[in-house]
Amino acid sequence: MTAGAPRILGLGPVAAISVAQLFGTSLWFSANSAADGLMRDWGAMPADIGALTNAVQAGFIIGTLALSLSGLADRLRASALFVGSALLGAAANAGFAWLAHGVGAGIALRFVVGLALAGIYPIGMKLVVSWAPQRTGAALAVLVSMLVLGTGLPHLLRWGGGALPWQWIVTASSALALAGAALVAALGDGPHLPRRPARTPGPAPVSALSAFRLPRFRAAAMGYFGHMWEVYALWTLAPLLVAATGISARFPWAGPYGLSFAIIGMGALGCLIGGRLSAR
Repeated sequence: MTAGAPRILGLGPVAAISVAQLFGTSLWFSANSAADGLMRDWGAMPADIGALTNAVQAGFIIGTLALSLSGLADRLRASALFVGSALLGAAANAGFAWLAHGVGAGIALRFVVGLALAGIYPIGMKLVVSWAPQRTGAALAVLVSMLVLGTGLPHLLRWGGGALPWQWIVTASSALALAGAALVAALGDGPHLPRRPARTPGPAPVSALSAFRLPRFRAAAMGYFGHMWEVYALWTLAPLLVAATGISARFPWAGPYGLSFAIIGMGALGCLIGGRLSAR
């Protein structure tokens, strides 16, 4: 960390960005925590819940590609992009809770949430490196562990507020995203973030995609794609698996939502251990 680095609410830059990541990524599976309410109020089927999840994933992929291939991720200030994305995601998520009344509108709004997450998760990584380039492995391990906890956080909110209507549980994720935006807005960009002139054109798509010609890059990228398919499938199915096995009956104090959070959240420990090992 840079000497004299600012502290936000007593948090150093890496901690502040990690907490903002935790809050911002709570938008990711907020709809899944409301599955029972959506089935009751919208008449949604399990396949519809899957479609809502796929809409977020599609938005995230398209948003990430757009930021990368257009060069916007380099031309815009990382903190401003994070804040704007968190505000957009919070608004779309709240709209899903209060304005959508069916699966069709819900899918459109969840797609926008996915677009917004493209400016939260990857840009959060860029912000961390800009503040702590000398300990990138450990800092990114903390950040990704917060991503894991953030994706499970809606289930924890549902467990804690089980008597509340699902709309309020979903809206709580929007409130957390706003808090994350405030943290990053107060912190700003790190001193180690290189800035490109505003008028410098971004990399051409053919140039960015040509990286796949490199065998090592291609191997790492394909491995990462497979990992994302695997882990998000598990996170999506966790509540359904808990319900199907009836395991929550053995842990009545946790219930299906508490167990879903635990199943997803235990990956945060693996991220921290991986960060430690990366230094060796």
